[in-house]
Amino acid sequence: MDYYLLAFALGLARHCYTDLRYMLLYDSTNCFLLLVGLGRGWQQGMLEQAWQGAVVLGGLMLLIYYASRGGMGEGDVKLAVVLGLWLGVQQGLVCLLLAFTSGALLGGVLLLLQHVQRNTQLPFGPCLCFSGLLAYMYGSDLVTWYEQFL
Repeated sequence: MDYYLLAFALGLARHCYTDLRYMLLYDSTNCFLLLVGLGRGWQQGMLEQAWQGAVVLGGLMLLIYYASRGGMGEGDVKLAVVLGLWLGVQQGLVCLLLAFTSGALLGGVLLLLQHVQRNTQLPFGPCLCFSGLLAYMYGSDLVTWYEQFL
């Protein structure tokens, strides 16, 4: 059994719950995921890839955070750092692509169904979490599939 996957999934599930319920992504959950992710990176000899992913994803999300002027929360930036640590650069970029695509589709559907207004704030954490889990499990396959078109 992959205990790292279990820990990752439980941490992300907690983030989904708290973001949907309270619009908050707790630092304590990020710390748990960070520590387990560092342990995984050390055990598997992937610390360099982990740190690169954390810096790249965190940096991209920080740029988006400042560009959005309050449209994205600080918790999303912190979560992106943790996801980058777990996923590395390539799978992390897959995660962000999936998260922004799913978030846009979900927001569009909710607008069309008139469940939300145009200025309604929606939690982005669940999109990041779900995409992070998909990227963890299938990210390398998605990268390989995408590279065949280049």
